[in-house]
Amino acid sequence: MHLISPDINIDFVGKRKIASIVSGLLVVASLLLFFVHGPTWGIDFTGGTEVRLKFADSTEIGDLRGALGALNLGADAVQQYGEQSDNEFVVRIQDATFGTNDLQDSVTAALSSAFGTDWIAESTFDAQVGARMTVRYNGDSVPISKVEHALAGIDGARVRDASDDNTIYVELPGLSSKIEQAISAELKGREFEIRNVDSVGPKVGDELRLQGFISILATMALILVYVGFRFELAFAPGAVIALFHDVSLTVGMFVLLDILGWTHEFNLPMIGALLTIIGYSLNDTIVIYDRIRENKKRYRRRDTANLINASINETMSRTLATSITTALAMLAFLVLGGPVIETFALAILFGVVFGTYSTIFIASPIILLMEDLKPAIDRFFVPSANHRTAHAGAGGAPVSGRGRGGGAQQRVGADPASDRALTQSEQRRRERDARRRGEKTDDE
Repeated sequence: MHLISPDINIDFVGKRKIASIVSGLLVVASLLLFFVHGPTWGIDFTGGTEVRLKFADSTEIGDLRGALGALNLGADAVQQYGEQSDNEFVVRIQDATFGTNDLQDSVTAALSSAFGTDWIAESTFDAQVGARMTVRYNGDSVPISKVEHALAGIDGARVRDASDDNTIYVELPGLSSKIEQAISAELKGREFEIRNVDSVGPKVGDELRLQGFISILATMALILVYVGFRFELAFAPGAVIALFHDVSLTVGMFVLLDILGWTHEFNLPMIGALLTIIGYSLNDTIVIYDRIRENKKRYRRRDTANLINASINETMSRTLATSITTALAMLAFLVLGGPVIETFALAILFGVVFGTYSTIFIASPIILLMEDLKPAIDRFFVPSANHRTAHAGAGGAPVSGRGRGGGAQQRVGADPASDRALTQSEQRRRERDARRRGEKTDDE
């Protein structure tokens, strides 16, 4: 069964100039959107705290924002999660230390009151892994139970022993505790639960963002090497440029949707989706590349442009079948998967569309461009034998066979310019012919 006729013959290579102009403009627009406007970064990359709530009864987002108004979170900190009938909400704060400043002062005051003002030698706060105070104290070791008793008046504070001597950890209740208290006070009688709390420090967020982009660039570099060894060097640039095109347009679409009001966070699942797009698009490109290589061996005298066109048309049915089935699966995830997988599914859906286009109109036609540039590249990187022969001729080295006396001589009437253009094999052949002529003359 074929989705399209097996003898179809569409001139894809002939449309490569129009496709390259359109793709170039779209990539530039996507990069401008990314660097000028920027995506909506998730807490994975910015740091902060995310709390997910679920109410048992119907609750309006305006009521929840009003209940949390005393915390000065900002109107955009509270967002609907999933469908409105799910009664789920997400509260996001990018400040990982939010709600802990007063608690730090309370802990310091309680410990100083219980053990003396000089008991605390050093106190530091770390928001990289939750909200935690590290307290190093003077004097003899104090049991954890006594420290817990001193902090009994601070709700949610937990004490843990540290590995260093005279050091303890005090884990502080963060944003989730304040949210729970505010909702209980303002929305009395509303049953709710805190389903999930994620907290990432700003330093960890910066590292995750850097490592995410490094992983994408490293993947493209490895693909460049793989395609160069697996096929030919002329095939590698097209594959990498097509992958860069797919990733750029996918990111640009998410920023555009953000501008239009349909916000999707750029987080770690998004990085996973981009890497998946790279793998999918490369797989599709490799299939066509393999057919091009087979046809090059089969039809050695065929024009390269016609050969690439034939290869794309021969694999068109397979390309469309793979793309359509993958897109249908992603549509199912997008519609039925819920908000947890929505960003991932939408990114893959964009990647399937852009990857199918780039494999046909970008990756394959670039092979033709590389074939045209190959002579110039060879002249630039590999000195040709012609240049070496010309250099020898200019330096006075012999360029013809030996005469009767064994001395070097130049053929009478030979064109010096043509001799300088000879390859080494042609030069040796002419020398052999000259020696034969010399031997024949001696016999005569």
